[in-house]
Amino acid sequence: MPRNPKIKSLYVHIPFCAHLCHYCDFTKMLYRLEEADRYLQRLFFEIDSYHIQDLETIYVGGGTPTSLNPNQLKSLIEKLSPLLKDGGEFSVEANIENASQEKLRILKQHGVNRLSFGVQSFQPRLLRHMNRLHDEDQTNIAISQAKECGFTNISVDLIYDLPTQNDADLIDDIQKAIALDVPHISTYSLSIHHATVYGIRGYLEADSDESRRHYDIILSMLRAAGYTRYEVSNFAKPGYMGRHNLTYWNNEQYYGVGLGASGYVKNRRYTNTKNFRKYLEGSTISEQEEVTITDQETYFLMLKLRLQQGFSDSEYRHMFKQSFTAKYPQEINLLLQRGLLHHRKNRWYATDEGLMLLDQVLLTLLKEH
Repeated sequence: MPRNPKIKSLYVHIPFCAHLCHYCDFTKMLYRLEEADRYLQRLFFEIDSYHIQDLETIYVGGGTPTSLNPNQLKSLIEKLSPLLKDGGEFSVEANIENASQEKLRILKQHGVNRLSFGVQSFQPRLLRHMNRLHDEDQTNIAISQAKECGFTNISVDLIYDLPTQNDADLIDDIQKAIALDVPHISTYSLSIHHATVYGIRGYLEADSDESRRHYDIILSMLRAAGYTRYEVSNFAKPGYMGRHNLTYWNNEQYYGVGLGASGYVKNRRYTNTKNFRKYLEGSTISEQEEVTITDQETYFLMLKLRLQQGFSDSEYRHMFKQSFTAKYPQEINLLLQRGLLHHRKNRWYATDEGLMLLDQVLLTLLKEH
């Protein structure tokens, strides 16, 4: 397999938030002007250290990138835009309450062509429960303003399996997301992490049967509305799949810069420090590992089978110099019989059921290899 293919994607982490949500486990901190200035200075140095050019995708996530003030946001986007080649995808995450019209114009004028809005829900009590500070009217206004600024590639995120959420809430959230008329919708089941407010308060995740039922509602509604599920949590109208995230799911290498960011460069996976002081002092990478051929196959199967398109026989043979069917004849037969795996036109896919039981699929394939 190629050891050092051209790296075409960059993830940039902005850890600052105007407030902290009760469920969030990402690397984050409250926004302060001076700290954000110092952070961007160090971030730009890290970006320069990789000598990046001719990218196909850039994704700025967080945290909340739009918590930066207009001058800081402009500085960041001007730094990144020259790294992207013509026709590339440039995505920025935005929170409803601080994606002002001024900031949206800055993003549009300096090359950003895809927005991902953290909507999460339209239900007032669920938004309060999550410590989200926007409401449905603000969501509608923000999406309208983004369209007025010229953005056509817009995604919204929703969370389901929330505490006290019922089926009516979920159905209403999906209906209202569809009504926004955006070409991409992501839906995520709530995960409870110990260090979050939800974890500290002892909330539990939804049981698997309930979560599966909720997911089936989402899948049915979005498919009926013309969205294609191209990855377990991601649904898009034709031509609007998220190109950057496909880098991850296709197991391709990418740069990751910023506090707590992860990257995959020169066959090495790494994670940056989450310690703000250490990051500013230049102690950037906290963990790294060389990816072995065994690791590579695990990542390949784990990520590719999350995709609706799966993988081809030739892709597997090119990467691992052998046939997928020759390596796993008994395992494949078992998964086919159980209706978890499907083979068509020289491609392997997880079925709808297989996507829901992907851990079982992977354990079956990899347990003795």
